[in-house]
Amino acid sequence: MIINNIDNFKQKKLTPKEEKIYSILIKKIKNWIIQKVNSANVKGISLGISGGIDSATLAILANEAFPETSYFYYFKTKVDSKTENDIQKLEKRLNKKIKTIDLTEEFKNISKTLKIKSISSKSNLKSRIFMSSLYALSEENKTLVLGTDNFDEYYLGFFTKFGDGGCDLLPFANIKKHDVYMIADMIDVPLSIINKKPSANLCSNLDDEKQLEFSYFDFEQWLINKNLVSDEISEKISKWHNHTQHKRDLIPKGPKVK
Repeated sequence: MIINNIDNFKQKKLTPKEEKIYSILIKKIKNWIIQKVNSANVKGISLGISGGIDSATLAILANEAFPETSYFYYFKTKVDSKTENDIQKLEKRLNKKIKTIDLTEEFKNISKTLKIKSISSKSNLKSRIFMSSLYALSEENKTLVLGTDNFDEYYLGFFTKFGDGGCDLLPFANIKKHDVYMIADMIDVPLSIINKKPSANLCSNLDDEKQLEFSYFDFEQWLINKNLVSDEISEKISKWHNHTQHKRDLIPKGPKVK
């Protein structure tokens, strides 16, 4: 049985010490993005927006780092009024347009041509279509592509290889999910985005915790002490990590000529 523990991540009021810690972290993330973009000799960043807390939080930080050359896109393959309402709220917070790109027909045509049937394959295909599209736009804009995976998702391999996991920079890969919630609270991410269940938004009625079969809170408790979660959850966490190692490894290279 999965218990949604997202409420454990929602901060009622940050202490002065926490505010200082996260203010420093926010500054470091923005400076890191600026440094990486400048060293790559490009103009700014491009980011796909899902309507979730990770992409919304990263969008605000990236927009502050590159107010003139940050480009945001919402790719969709269906009508999703709730997500689209959240996108509009985020636009107001950013004071910048998030370009909506409808790939419904393209996704349907490719799925039909390839005869893709399983939910998992369709979801991963969708993610890869989105990322391919984002890279094409990023090249036009002369930017780097940001990825939104936090430490929890990266450790668990909870991303699509060469989909949302395909990017130039991972600004949140060293901070946990609860850190993203703390930052989101500090920088005024719309509450409807903060309060929604985490989801990749690639298929209907399947949020992250249902798919993982444990909560992000459980995972972060496990990081502190494996005995804080049940043996069943501990085993599932280890299984996710071990079975997705190939997503975190460099692509294997063949033998050399001697």
